[in-house]
Amino acid sequence: MNGFRRHMALPARLMLSLTLSVALILPVAVAPVAAAPPSCTVPAGQALIDSGQYTKAIQAFSCVINANPTGADGYRGRIEAEILMGRYSDGVSDYQRVMAFVVPADPSAESKILAGYAARLATNPSDLKALTGRTFAQWWFWHYIDAAQTADILLSVKPSDPFATLFRGSSRALKGNARAKAVADFENAIALDPANPNVRVIVADGYTYGPGLKNPQRAFDEASLALAWGLDTPRVHAILATSYAAFGDVAAAAFHINRSIELVTVNLVTTAPLAVGGSLSLDLVPGRVYAIPVTTTQGEAVSIETSSPTIWDSIAVLVAPDGTPIVGSDDTNAYMAAFDWVAPQSTTYTLLVTSFEAVSTGTLVVTR
Repeated sequence: MNGFRRHMALPARLMLSLTLSVALILPVAVAPVAAAPPSCTVPAGQALIDSGQYTKAIQAFSCVINANPTGADGYRGRIEAEILMGRYSDGVSDYQRVMAFVVPADPSAESKILAGYAARLATNPSDLKALTGRTFAQWWFWHYIDAAQTADILLSVKPSDPFATLFRGSSRALKGNARAKAVADFENAIALDPANPNVRVIVADGYTYGPGLKNPQRAFDEASLALAWGLDTPRVHAILATSYAAFGDVAAAAFHINRSIELVTVNLVTTAPLAVGGSLSLDLVPGRVYAIPVTTTQGEAVSIETSSPTIWDSIAVLVAPDGTPIVGSDDTNAYMAAFDWVAPQSTTYTLLVTSFEAVSTGTLVVTR
């Protein structure tokens, strides 16, 4: 996981996991209707945003998504309403849906979203809602310098805006070119919105993946607050796993990687066993996790690595027969999962593996 995974988580709780996963991965739909209501359009949803009716706007844009699950406009509008409510994790989850469902159908989705914001701001350069949405879109699509600049404009129109302060700090942290300013922005954002768990997870992300800003203890503290305050998300657990790995706590890191995978599992597919010296080529689609039997002998050195010609961010965890996560990996080999481990007993473990947040379509190769 690099940053917020634009550069982009099963066993005893599987039924609960499947329920949660539908909400996290699949396009969020409203109940089918014979004919779309008048509010089930992009202009109607945007009018609700412009009038500050964000909850109704989310409902309207959810209807748009239901009608066109691979179209960018519904997600863009719902994301804008979510972040205007301070629900940044929901906005991130929806942008992951864009990556999972929209981009494969329309590779120009990013440019269309950014062009839409440019057009709105050309008409009204001080449009707070458009500035907010544009900052978030630029941040999501790796344009950190642009995002920080747009956040500056937003702050010139609305000083002390917690969103702009936070995401300027995150953009600076993830770009790695203004460490002291990033830290100051993070502290100011927390002071401006101290009880919002969404703020805490963005700060935790910056202290986990920001070049030159890595601080496992601070990341752990902020992610722990986010989790305690209700954000039981794949990203929170991935950050906690990274912190525990830095602390040398392999078991705790594996627990959180397992939970991260658990939360995004829609379809669990069991494969043939992975033999010593063997490899498996796996076809991934959004929501799919593979369960791979790995038989070991006591004292055996086990080495697992993942690679891909099409997917560049994988995550994996090895689970004991009783369901206990043993060892996990996230971003070990660049952004790909890999680990070396010595088996304490002769038995068959299960390797759970997928792309991060299970949003990718493509081929993943697992080698032992």
